[in-house]
Amino acid sequence: MHVAILAALLAVLPTYGPMVAPPATPPAGMRIPVSPDEALILKSNSTNTAGYRLRVSTDGWTTLQQGDVPLRKRVSSALVKRFFADLRAAGPLDRIAIRRCMKSMSFGTTLQIVYEGKTSPDISCPSGAQQLVGDALALADAAGVTLTARPLRGNL
Repeated sequence: MHVAILAALLAVLPTYGPMVAPPATPPAGMRIPVSPDEALILKSNSTNTAGYRLRVSTDGWTTLQQGDVPLRKRVSSALVKRFFADLRAAGPLDRIAIRRCMKSMSFGTTLQIVYEGKTSPDISCPSGAQQLVGDALALADAAGVTLTARPLRGNL
C-alpha cells in the first residue's frame, strides 16, 4: 500500500531536470571590471526608484542596464577623464573609509563602484569619496538613467 501511495505521489509531483552549470564567463553586465580601462557603478533599487548598473569605459562609452533594457551611449570625455582620475586618486576602493548612515528600509538605496577588481562600500554615506559620488551621479545622468524602472521588453 505504501508503495502505491509513493508511486502515485511521484506521478503527480513536479520533477526537475539536472542543475544547469553556470556559463564559464558571466554576461557582460555581471562581469567584474579588473582592468584600469573600465568601471562599474551600481545603484540599488528602492520602493520608489529603479536601480541600475552602469559600465563606464575610458573611451567614453557607457552601457546602462536598468530593468532589462540595455542602453549604450557615448558621454562627455571630460566627465569620463575626471571620473577615472578620481578613481585612481581614491586608491583601492575597498579601503575607502565611510561612516555608516541610517537609511529607510524601503526608500534607502546604496551606491557602489567597482574598479580594478575592488568594490567600494556604499559611498552615498558620508565618506572621503564625495568626488566619486558627484562623478557617478553625473555619469548616470549623462548615460540616461531614469528615476522609474524602464519597461520590460515583453510590456512594450
